[in-house]
Amino acid sequence: MAAWDPIWDDVFRSRSWGKYPKEELVRFIARRFYGVPDRCAVRILDLGCGYGAATWYLAREGFAVSAIDGSRVIIDMLKDRLASEGLSAALTVGDIVDLPYPAECFDCVVDLVCLMCNGPDQTKRILDGVLNRLKPGGRLFSVTPTDDCWGDGLGERIAECTFRGASEGPFAGTGVARFSTEAQVRDIYRGFAELTLDRSSYTVGGGAHILSHWIVEGRKG
Repeated sequence: MAAWDPIWDDVFRSRSWGKYPKEELVRFIARRFYGVPDRCAVRILDLGCGYGAATWYLAREGFAVSAIDGSRVIIDMLKDRLASEGLSAALTVGDIVDLPYPAECFDCVVDLVCLMCNGPDQTKRILDGVLNRLKPGGRLFSVTPTDDCWGDGLGERIAECTFRGASEGPFAGTGVARFSTEAQVRDIYRGFAELTLDRSSYTVGGGAHILSHWIVEGRKG
């Protein structure tokens, strides 16, 4: 089953958010890779890159960046954005369920709320592909909604902790969204060694709603 949902073409045409990286990603990259002698030798994949928050940041920092998204619309927009700043990345239109990269070619894979657009079983399948493309010792950084994030339980339940068609919240109008408990996240990402989970949360609407995400880090053993 494909992971790409064509609804995202409409989302990308109508919205203009997600251009800048989360602070948690910057801290992760700083800890793991800022001290390397040659950043150009560090290959990083931005999984479901969207507007290119991670791609833009990583290219600016001098890493060798590849990015994949199912939307030709957003890949063309990202290409123009990078070119306007003299930045480069290897951009690919494709489905993350079948990654078009050779085995053991990346030092790191970054997921900024892309995997959460898939149910648990599909996410596990995608992560098997991620593990295959990571070098031994390669790192994963993933951001995915918690089970108390605004939007959980809204819409049609299509799989465990997974819903389609939320009527409100940050994922309204974006198709499928998965909201996971800690136990569910640990199960989904169980193929990674040194798995660590942190939580990033804040409120919106004067405290009316909470936006909460798991910050997941792991290593290929």
